Amino acid sequence: MTMCDSSDDETGLSIEHDADDYFTSAADKRAFQSFLNTNLEEDGTRNKKQKTMDEMEEKHAEKRYLATKDAPDLHHMLPVKTEKGHLQERARVVEKQKQEEKEEKKEEEEEEVVAPQSIAELYKLRRDMISKAKSDIARLCCAITEDPYNNLAAMKKLRAYCATEDSKAGQTIRKLAIVSLTEIYNDILPSYRVKPAEDLETLSKEVKVQHSYETELLRNYRVFLDLLFENLNVAFQSKKKWVSASRKALGLLSLQSMCELLVKNYNFNLRSNIVNTILPYGTSKAMSGQLADVVIKTITEILDKDKQGECSVEIVRQIAALIKKKGSNVSTPFLETLLHVRLVELTEVKREKAEEKLVDTATLSKKQRKHRKEQAKVRQELLEAEATESKKKLYRLQSESLDHIFVTFFRILKQFHNTPLLPSALKGLSKFAKLINVDFFTDLFECLKNITREEDLELADSLNCISTIFTILTGQGSVLDVDIGEFYALLYQNILLLTPSTPLSTFRTLRQTLTATIQRKVPLSAQMAMVKRLCTVSLSLSPVQAHCLMCEARKLIRASPRLSQLLQSDEEMGVHFLPDVAEPGQARAEGTVLWELTLLARSHWDERVRKTGQLLSRFDPNSTKRSEVEYFMKEHQAFGVKRGCEEEISILKDDFPETCKKMQNRFRSVMSDDISIRISKSEEIGMNGLVFFGS
Repeated sequence: MTMCDSSDDETGLSIEHDADDYFTSAADKRAFQSFLNTNLEEDGTRNKKQKTMDEMEEKHAEKRYLATKDAPDLHHMLPVKTEKGHLQERARVVEKQKQEEKEEKKEEEEEEVVAPQSIAELYKLRRDMISKAKSDIARLCCAITEDPYNNLAAMKKLRAYCATEDSKAGQTIRKLAIVSLTEIYNDILPSYRVKPAEDLETLSKEVKVQHSYETELLRNYRVFLDLLFENLNVAFQSKKKWVSASRKALGLLSLQSMCELLVKNYNFNLRSNIVNTILPYGTSKAMSGQLADVVIKTITEILDKDKQGECSVEIVRQIAALIKKKGSNVSTPFLETLLHVRLVELTEVKREKAEEKLVDTATLSKKQRKHRKEQAKVRQELLEAEATESKKKLYRLQSESLDHIFVTFFRILKQFHNTPLLPSALKGLSKFAKLINVDFFTDLFECLKNITREEDLELADSLNCISTIFTILTGQGSVLDVDIGEFYALLYQNILLLTPSTPLSTFRTLRQTLTATIQRKVPLSAQMAMVKRLCTVSLSLSPVQAHCLMCEARKLIRASPRLSQLLQSDEEMGVHFLPDVAEPGQARAEGTVLWELTLLARSHWDERVRKTGQLLSRFDPNSTKRSEVEYFMKEHQAFGVKRGCEEEISILKDDFPETCKKMQNRFRSVMSDDISIRISKSEEIGMNGLVFFGS
C-alpha cells in the first residue's frame, strides 16, 4: 500500500507535495516511505490475530460450560502427598438438590401469590388455612397419642406449626399447636425423672428400647420448652419499646402452657428450668397483672399438693431470693404463697436422730458396725420397694424450706415492717410458730415487741403479732420464762376496736389468740376482765360476730370454772369495776357481773342472739347434759352460711373443749347432714345473703 492508493487523491497529493518540500534528499524520502508501509502491515496482522484468539476463547468457554453443565459441584479439599512425593488434589461432590428445591419453592410461591381483591376473599383464605392446619394438627396428635413409641417423629412437624410466621393466620395456628403439644406432653410424660444409663451394654433389649424412647421424649420436651421460653422472652423481655398485642397474647399462652406442664409433671425432668423461668413473672405488672396471677395460682397449687417436698424447696428458695433482691416491690399475694407450704412436725425423725447421737460408733465392735451397715442397707431397699419417701429426707427438705421461710419473714419484720408485706409475714409466723427453732425466739420477741408499740399499727396486724407470741409460748417456748402481761393487756385493748365492718378473718385470728391464752397461766382477775369485755363489745356487733364473742366467753368460763361467779348476781361486791383501765388485772372485774347477757337476751333484734344470751346467762361450766349438747347444735344451726361460702360457719365450729369427745362427734355428724339439707332448700327458694336454719 502506498500513499497514492488513498481513497482521497487530493489528500495524498498534498502529503506527497509536503514531503517533497520537507525532505532535502531522495534517501530520506525513501526511508520515511518504507517506515509508513511497515507500520500499516503490522497493525493489520495484529488485528487479525486478536480476532482469532477471541473466537478460540469463546469456543473453549462454550465447551467448558457444556462439559460442566450436568456435572455435580465439587468442593476442593486439601491436597494429599503421595508415596512418590507428588501432591494429589482432592474434591468431593456437593449436592445441589436442597438449594434447587428452595429456589423452585420460591418461584412457585411468587407465581401462586395473588393479592385478594376483597375482605371476603381474605377472610376465606385465612379460614381455609386455619381449617387445614387444624386437620393436620389433629391427625398428628392422634398418631402420637395412639402409639407414642413409634410416632415421636411427628413432634417435629407439630413444632413446625409452632413457628409459623404467616401474617394471615400465623398466630392462631401457633396457638393451636402450642395448646395441642401441651396436652400431648401432659398425657405421655412419665411421673418420674429420666436418668442417663450408666452402661447400656449390660441392659436387656426391652430396657434399651424403653430408655431410647424416654431419651428421645426428653429431647423433644426440651426443644418445646426452649420454644416457649423464646416466645416469652420476645413478648416481655425484648429491648424493643413496642411489642404487638398478638405477641403479648402468644407470650401469655406460652407462660400458661409452662405452668400447666409444671403442675401436672413437677416430678419430671427440667422442673428447675421452668421454675426459674416463671417465678420472676410472679412480681410482674405486665398485662394488668395477668402474668402474676397465673404464676401465683400455679405456685399455690403445687405447694398444696407436693408431698415429697423437692419441688417445694426449689420454689421457696427462688421466692426467698426474689424477695431479697426486690424488697418491698413484691406483691402481697406473691408472699402469701409461702403460707401454702406443707410443713409438719416430724417428731419421730427428731427422736431417731437423738438416739443415733447417743450411740457412739467408736464403742461398737467390728462385727456390730458391720451388722449395723447391713441393717441400714436392708432398710433402704425396703423404702425403695415401698416407693415411699424417707422421713429423714422429708425432714431435711422441710428444714431447708423452714430456713428460707423464716429468714424471709424476719427480713420483712426488720427492714420492711412499714410496707403492705407485714400482715402476710405475721400470718406466716403465726401459722408456723410451732416449728420455729428456739434459737430464733429472742430476736423474734424483740421484733414483735417493737412492732406492737407502733401507734399506726392495724388491728389485724396487732392481733397477728399477739397470736404469734402466744402460739410460740404454747409450743417449744413453753419452757421460757416470759412475762405475757404486756401482750395480754394489748389484746384486752384491741377487743374494743372491733366493729361490725371488721372482717371475719380478724375474728378468726382473735379466736386463735384467745385459745392460746387458755394454756398460759393468766391471773383470774385478768381473765374476768377479758370475759367482761367480750360480752360488752358483743352488744354493738352483728349477730354472727356477737355469737363468736359469746362462744369465746363461754370457752374461757368452761376452761376456768371460777369465772362462773360473773354469772351470779346475788353476791355482794366490795369493789367497783373500772372498765376504762388499760391493764385487765387492775380493772377489778370481780366486782361486776355479766349484765350484758340479760340485755342481749331481752332486747337484741335477732331472735337467735336473744336465745343464745338466755342460755349463756344460766350456763353451768361443769355440765355435760344432753340438753346442753342439743342446745349448742341448734345454736350453730341457727347461724347459717352464705350460699356458696362457708366462711361464716367456719368461725363458729370447734367451740367444744377437746376433752368432750362425745359433744364434738355429735356436733360434727349433725352439722354435716343438716347443713347440706338446709343449703339445698335455700337454693330452691333462691334466697340471697344469710340463710338462717330452723326457720
